[in-house]
Amino acid sequence: MKGSCHCGKVEFLIKVSEGDFFKDIYRCDCSLCIKKGIIMKPLPKEKFTLIQGGEFLNSYKWNKKIAEHFFCKICGVYTHHQRRRDATQYSVNLGCLEAIEIPEEKEIQWIDGSSHS
Repeated sequence: MKGSCHCGKVEFLIKVSEGDFFKDIYRCDCSLCIKKGIIMKPLPKEKFTLIQGGEFLNSYKWNKKIAEHFFCKICGVYTHHQRRRDATQYSVNLGCLEAIEIPEEKEIQWIDGSSHS
């Protein structure tokens, strides 16, 4: 599945089986994620491929500087981050994926990121 930032400078692919796609999607209650207001999908780093735009990515680390949040320095859209709890994983912004539609009945879990600040 292909994803990109708003201006299209950053493009990526993720490999997730269709049956498992909506499994484990989440929102985080830390101060940064609350402000971003996004829904995320965790996946192993090897299932994420940056196609183009590495030179347009900036990153932001805060607090303990473990999680690294990536965003396009042209349009400002957050695309993905290295997970704090598991450095072998990324979480991808579902809003960046092409033709993604979250089923209305899908309950999105909240994770407790605020206690890790």
